[in-house]
Amino acid sequence: MGKIMTDRSGREGGRARLARPAVWLVAVILLVSGLMAIPGVTPVLLNRLANSLIRIDQPAPADLIIAMGGDRYCLREKRAAELYLEGYARRVVVSGVQYIPGVHTGDHARRYVVSLGVPEAEVIVLRETWNTRVEAKRLTAMMRENGWRRALIVTSPYHSRRALFSLEKEGPELDFRSIPVAAVAPEWRPGQWWTRRLDAGMTIREILAWGNTLLRGWE
Repeated sequence: MGKIMTDRSGREGGRARLARPAVWLVAVILLVSGLMAIPGVTPVLLNRLANSLIRIDQPAPADLIIAMGGDRYCLREKRAAELYLEGYARRVVVSGVQYIPGVHTGDHARRYVVSLGVPEAEVIVLRETWNTRVEAKRLTAMMRENGWRRALIVTSPYHSRRALFSLEKEGPELDFRSIPVAAVAPEWRPGQWWTRRLDAGMTIREILAWGNTLLRGWE
């Protein structure tokens, strides 16, 4: 009986966790729909909403440059390589996951960064970083183990504030600087994002991810 109750509670807990994204999606859709119903005010509020996702800091000499994973255009890796070649740090960290057997996105990211002029010996691959929270935990642990104190964080502009929030929460004693890629095509753009399907999808997804991050929901 105890096992049955445990299994049942586990299944119910799993259903609750899976239901959270749907609840947030409905809430975000209602919020955006409500804002779009206000003539004149809508563009200003929606643009401010998108711009609030962005964090940009001044670059400074650091122990490493981190290109957060998840960029299909490799713009994050490109910007990280540029910062390396500008002399901001002597190491570049790229992230990735096992896409299919024998294909790891982290290895592809490393090869691309090396092709841009970063020595292979100075590129570190962080593997199986399936989401921002896991990536933040592994990055801060790696920095502590090696005695590194400051990192430049390169990610997409819409992801920059949440990435820094997650990293600073995991490593409050460490120094992180947000140096996102430019908000120009093909990257996400905040201005009138609701008029472009891809940008709208990324904006709504990022707002949902913020809800998950603040509520410490599903991993």
